[in-house]
Amino acid sequence: MFKTNTRNCALMAALSTGLIFSSVFRTEIANAASDTADALATVIAAIAIAQASDLDFGEGVQGDSTKVVAASTSENSENASFNISVEGIRAYTITLPGSATMITAGGGTADKEIVVNTFTSFPSGTGALSVGGTQLLLVGGTRAALASNQMAGSYAGTFTVTVVY
Repeated sequence: MFKTNTRNCALMAALSTGLIFSSVFRTEIANAASDTADALATVIAAIAIAQASDLDFGEGVQGDSTKVVAASTSENSENASFNISVEGIRAYTITLPGSATMITAGGGTADKEIVVNTFTSFPSGTGALSVGGTQLLLVGGTRAALASNQMAGSYAGTFTVTVVY
Protein backbone atom coordinates (compact mmCIF):
# COMPACT_ATOMS: atom_id res chain seq x y z
CA MET A 1 0.00 0.00 0.00
CA PHE A 2 2.92 2.25 0.57
CA LYS A 3 3.84 1.83 -3.08
CA THR A 4 0.34 2.77 -4.15
CA ASN A 5 0.42 5.90 -2.06
CA THR A 6 3.74 6.90 -3.54
CA ARG A 7 2.40 6.23 -6.99
CA ASN A 8 -0.78 8.13 -6.25
CA CYS A 9 1.22 11.02 -4.81
CA ALA A 10 3.44 11.10 -7.85
CA LEU A 11 0.40 10.99 -10.11
CA MET A 12 -1.27 13.75 -8.12
CA ALA A 13 1.88 15.88 -8.24
CA ALA A 14 2.14 15.43 -12.00
CA LEU A 15 -1.50 16.35 -12.51
CA SER A 16 -1.21 19.37 -10.21
CA THR A 17 1.87 20.58 -12.03
CA GLY A 18 0.08 20.19 -15.36
CA LEU A 19 -2.88 22.18 -14.09
CA ILE A 20 -0.60 24.87 -12.75
CA PHE A 21 1.31 25.05 -16.02
CA SER A 22 -1.85 25.06 -18.04
CA SER A 23 -3.25 27.86 -15.88
CA VAL A 24 -0.09 29.94 -15.93
CA PHE A 25 1.02 29.22 -19.50
CA ARG A 26 -2.37 28.86 -21.03
CA THR A 27 -2.14 29.52 -24.74
CA GLU A 28 -4.94 31.33 -26.46
CA ILE A 29 -5.50 31.80 -30.14
CA ALA A 30 -4.69 35.46 -30.96
CA ASN A 31 -7.34 37.57 -32.59
CA ALA A 32 -5.72 39.98 -35.10
CA ALA A 33 -6.83 41.98 -38.11
CA SER A 34 -5.09 44.07 -40.75
CA ASP A 35 -5.99 46.33 -43.62
CA THR A 36 -4.20 48.39 -46.28
CA ALA A 37 -4.20 52.00 -47.45
CA ASP A 38 -2.95 53.66 -50.61
CA ALA A 39 -0.13 56.21 -50.67
CA LEU A 40 -1.22 59.06 -52.96
CA ALA A 41 0.39 62.19 -54.44
CA THR A 42 -0.44 64.75 -57.07
CA VAL A 43 2.38 66.56 -58.83
CA ILE A 44 1.55 69.97 -60.25
CA ALA A 45 3.56 72.08 -62.63
CA ALA A 46 5.94 74.59 -61.07
CA ILE A 47 5.00 78.25 -61.15
CA ALA A 48 6.61 80.10 -64.06
CA ILE A 49 7.53 83.75 -64.59
CA ALA A 50 8.53 85.22 -67.94
CA GLN A 51 9.63 88.82 -68.43
CA ALA A 52 7.58 90.55 -71.14
CA SER A 53 8.79 94.18 -70.92
CA ASP A 54 11.40 96.26 -69.07
CA LEU A 55 11.06 98.98 -66.45
CA ASP A 56 11.83 102.11 -68.51
CA PHE A 57 12.47 105.49 -66.87
CA GLY A 58 12.97 107.18 -70.23
CA GLU A 59 15.20 110.22 -70.61
CA GLY A 60 16.36 112.46 -67.82
CA VAL A 61 18.49 115.60 -67.73
CA GLN A 62 21.46 115.99 -65.38
CA GLY A 63 20.12 117.36 -62.08
CA ASP A 64 16.58 115.95 -62.57
CA SER A 65 14.66 114.96 -59.44
CA THR A 66 13.51 111.41 -58.70
CA LYS A 67 11.19 109.74 -61.16
CA VAL A 68 8.46 107.31 -60.15
CA VAL A 69 7.09 104.73 -62.56
CA ALA A 70 3.88 103.29 -61.14
CA ALA A 71 3.14 99.59 -61.41
CA SER A 72 -0.33 100.68 -62.56
CA THR A 73 -3.25 98.38 -63.22
CA SER A 74 -2.45 97.99 -66.91
CA GLU A 75 0.67 97.59 -69.00
CA ASN A 76 2.20 100.77 -70.40
CA SER A 77 5.48 101.87 -72.00
CA GLU A 78 7.21 102.42 -68.63
CA ASN A 79 6.27 99.64 -66.19
CA ALA A 80 7.88 96.22 -66.37
CA SER A 81 5.60 93.29 -67.07
CA PHE A 82 5.87 89.58 -66.37
CA ASN A 83 3.62 86.70 -67.39
CA ILE A 84 2.89 84.38 -64.46
CA SER A 85 1.56 80.89 -65.13
CA VAL A 86 0.69 77.87 -63.02
CA GLU A 87 -1.52 74.84 -63.19
CA GLY A 88 -5.10 75.48 -62.12
CA ILE A 89 -6.35 78.13 -59.70
CA ARG A 90 -3.58 79.14 -57.30
CA ALA A 91 -2.57 82.04 -55.09
CA TYR A 92 1.08 83.11 -55.11
CA THR A 93 3.40 85.48 -53.23
CA ILE A 94 5.36 88.24 -54.98
CA THR A 95 8.80 89.28 -53.73
CA LEU A 96 10.32 92.47 -55.11
CA PRO A 97 13.93 93.63 -54.74
CA GLY A 98 14.95 96.28 -52.22
CA SER A 99 17.00 98.13 -54.82
CA ALA A 100 18.89 97.80 -58.08
CA THR A 101 21.63 99.83 -59.72
CA MET A 102 21.71 100.98 -63.33
CA ILE A 103 25.18 101.72 -64.68
CA THR A 104 26.86 103.25 -67.70
CA ALA A 105 30.48 103.08 -68.91
CA GLY A 106 31.26 100.26 -66.48
CA GLY A 107 29.93 102.07 -63.40
CA GLY A 108 32.04 102.23 -60.27
CA THR A 109 31.52 105.91 -59.44
CA ALA A 110 28.42 107.83 -58.39
CA ASP A 111 28.31 109.79 -61.65
CA LYS A 112 28.06 106.48 -63.62
CA GLU A 113 25.37 104.82 -61.47
CA ILE A 114 21.69 105.43 -60.79
CA VAL A 115 19.84 103.60 -57.98
CA VAL A 116 16.33 102.27 -58.43
CA ASN A 117 14.30 101.44 -55.31
CA THR A 118 10.80 101.47 -53.82
CA PHE A 119 9.63 98.75 -56.19
CA THR A 120 5.87 98.21 -56.39
CA SER A 121 3.72 95.66 -58.15
CA PHE A 122 0.21 95.06 -59.38
CA PRO A 123 -1.09 92.87 -57.97
CA SER A 124 0.70 93.85 -54.77
CA GLY A 125 2.14 91.26 -52.39
CA THR A 126 0.08 88.31 -53.61
CA GLY A 127 -1.55 87.30 -56.84
CA ALA A 128 -4.27 84.81 -57.67
CA LEU A 129 -4.43 82.91 -60.88
CA SER A 130 -7.73 82.20 -62.52
CA VAL A 131 -8.94 79.04 -64.21
CA GLY A 132 -6.70 79.74 -67.22
CA GLY A 133 -3.68 79.72 -64.91
CA THR A 134 -2.07 82.96 -66.16
CA GLN A 135 -1.78 86.52 -64.89
CA LEU A 136 0.07 89.67 -65.91
CA LEU A 137 2.30 91.03 -63.12
CA LEU A 138 3.24 94.71 -63.47
CA VAL A 139 6.22 96.29 -61.67
CA GLY A 140 7.14 99.92 -61.08
CA GLY A 141 9.88 101.64 -59.11
CA THR A 142 11.57 104.92 -58.25
CA ARG A 143 14.67 106.19 -60.03
CA ALA A 144 16.99 108.24 -57.82
CA ALA A 145 17.56 111.91 -58.58
CA LEU A 146 20.25 112.52 -61.19
CA ALA A 147 23.40 114.30 -60.07
CA SER A 148 24.32 117.54 -61.79
CA ASN A 149 27.46 115.81 -63.06
CA GLN A 150 25.69 112.53 -63.97
CA MET A 151 27.51 111.04 -66.95
CA ALA A 152 25.42 111.25 -70.12
CA GLY A 153 24.65 107.89 -71.72
CA SER A 154 22.42 104.85 -71.61
CA TYR A 155 22.06 103.19 -68.20
CA ALA A 156 21.00 99.60 -67.61
CA GLY A 157 20.73 97.24 -64.65
CA THR A 158 18.81 94.14 -63.70
CA PHE A 159 16.44 93.31 -60.88
CA THR A 160 14.78 90.07 -59.83
CA VAL A 161 11.12 89.45 -59.17
CA THR A 162 10.30 86.17 -57.42
CA VAL A 163 6.94 84.42 -57.31
CA VAL A 164 6.16 81.44 -55.06
CA TYR A 165 3.10 79.36 -54.28
